[in-house]
Amino acid sequence: MATRYNNILDLLQLVFGCVNAPLFATFLLGMFWKRATAHGAFAGLSLGTVAAVLTLSSTVAEHKGGWIANLYTFPSQMAQNFWIAIIAFTACFVISIVVSMATTPRPDREMEGLVYGLTKVPHDAAAKWYQRPAPLTVIVVILLLILNIWFR
Repeated sequence: MATRYNNILDLLQLVFGCVNAPLFATFLLGMFWKRATAHGAFAGLSLGTVAAVLTLSSTVAEHKGGWIANLYTFPSQMAQNFWIAIIAFTACFVISIVVSMATTPRPDREMEGLVYGLTKVPHDAAAKWYQRPAPLTVIVVILLLILNIWFR
């Protein structure tokens, strides 16, 4: 299978676009939206992957894909893989929301510790500056900017 592609990266990006893009959408909804349900996640993952395969089978790039039809020809496999991932992510995201809205959510008490909005984030005001993430983040960003300018 890999010998049909110009390089292994094109094949990996295709697989990631079909599998990881819907998975990423599901993780985002599951972590940050307390209304997400298991039925919505499953439907989104399934149909997001189907949308990716349909996109691959209806578009062509470098003589690859287009098994059903040739609705669009991409200039490179990279462009085709990006669009496959975008369509898979969007389809999963939208379908997960629609199905989750149509199904019964779990109570908030069961979602504590799993969803960002329902998780109590500890704040230690007595911690020293180097034990808190905000000051360290500022220092790292400043160092990165200095190194970026220095090695430009």
